[in-house]
Amino acid sequence: MRLERTSAMAEDHRPLYTQLHAIAELDATDAASTWNIFARAHTLCDLAFSRQHEDLRAEFHMTLSDLFAMHSAAPHTWGARNQQSRVAFEVRKLLWERFFGHELAHLSELDVAPVPEHPDALVNYLKEINEDHIASHHPIFSYLCDEASLTDVKSFFYQEGSVDARFDDLIALAQIGMDGSVKEEYAENFADEMGHGQSDRVHTTLFNRTSRYVAQFQGKTDNILEQPSTEALACSNIQLGMAHDRRHAWRLAGYLAAFELNAPKRCDQLVRACVRQGMDRAQLDYLTEHIDADIGHAEGLFDDIIKPLAASDRLAPLEIAQGFLLRLQTSTEYCDTLLRGFLAHS
Repeated sequence: MRLERTSAMAEDHRPLYTQLHAIAELDATDAASTWNIFARAHTLCDLAFSRQHEDLRAEFHMTLSDLFAMHSAAPHTWGARNQQSRVAFEVRKLLWERFFGHELAHLSELDVAPVPEHPDALVNYLKEINEDHIASHHPIFSYLCDEASLTDVKSFFYQEGSVDARFDDLIALAQIGMDGSVKEEYAENFADEMGHGQSDRVHTTLFNRTSRYVAQFQGKTDNILEQPSTEALACSNIQLGMAHDRRHAWRLAGYLAAFELNAPKRCDQLVRACVRQGMDRAQLDYLTEHIDADIGHAEGLFDDIIKPLAASDRLAPLEIAQGFLLRLQTSTEYCDTLLRGFLAHS
């Protein structure tokens, strides 16, 4: 979409998400507003990933999060009305490709061995990388277990809500277009997310119930980090971006494998962190459910998804590995930021 600026157009310096939400029908707005939207989007793409512009990076990810949220918006809402708009499509594409390109370039700086093509070798390679990567044993989890205040534990749960509260939708999107064991394994994972027909065991319900219990434990707590951090939004945006972009279906499989591989240990440590604060383990069923379930999910992803996909196309192993590393990379940045904040206020 090419736009020419006229001398009568006054530049709008409001955050991009504010500009978008101020317009009821994005494709029906005037030329000046449309020009300002794209001008702001290009400014964010140019500056948001510089360390000198943390505020713009936050705006970037808040905007991209809002644009992805259009895909799951309820009918007759602003998001649903504008999901298919040309403006939303172009801005979403612009921001997503800038973000994904930044993360992929960051991967090229890693000192890792070449990705093997054989499916069995690829799985061993990914597991070895995970074992050596800080994301698999990030110190924030031992901190939460052994030292964190109740405020820190509650804050962590608020942040987690931005990252994986709707994991069921992610799995549903991942299985689109797949066949054979790949589709079957995604379906089994989705059935677990849906509680196998038991409404009170649906994982979104479990997550909301556990989060509510943690938030209400011992009443209101001051200084809770309720708003999602930029890094939490980045974790959400990378997975949603790949899920909604068919070019990244293999990368999403690798991403999900890394996610599931590290979930059991993390959930176990979070349970211990909550119990140390005096919480009732029986009220933490979202976490306890994932300690055992995700071990099976990880192995299923490796055996029935990663291996068949790797064998299906010579380009797949590299992209699977990239997705795996993208999860480790964004998760580490998210955990690093939270831990720095917790330690600064401890």
